[in-house]
Amino acid sequence: MNHAAATTPTLQDDTLSLGPLELRLGDREALVSGVRASLTVREFEVLEALTERPDRVITREDVYGRVWGGRMPYRDRAVDVHVKRIRQKLGAIAPEWTFVHTHFGIGYRLSPEVTDGGQQ
Repeated sequence: MNHAAATTPTLQDDTLSLGPLELRLGDREALVSGVRASLTVREFEVLEALTERPDRVITREDVYGRVWGGRMPYRDRAVDVHVKRIRQKLGAIAPEWTFVHTHFGIGYRLSPEVTDGGQQ
């Protein structure tokens, strides 16, 4: 059973909060439940792009355009690779949470949810 966290992001003092996830925009760092996730600049930018429309599916092409600029090359996997790394890093800190969800053939949705067995 999945339990969604509050999906309305709050912005206070240059910090965007969505459930247990915090993005400190000025410092370009992400925290999960207060623990710093060691994201690369590109990983942070991908996560930031997803936070612009929480709980909504964003196409891979839109994420690519926002982060890398321009059109996504045919069969490019850069967005997928970065999302995979983001999932690994956030999951290492909070394995009871799922943050980024795949919508096959479309893109990704950022919606923090407690996964089976997780407590909140």
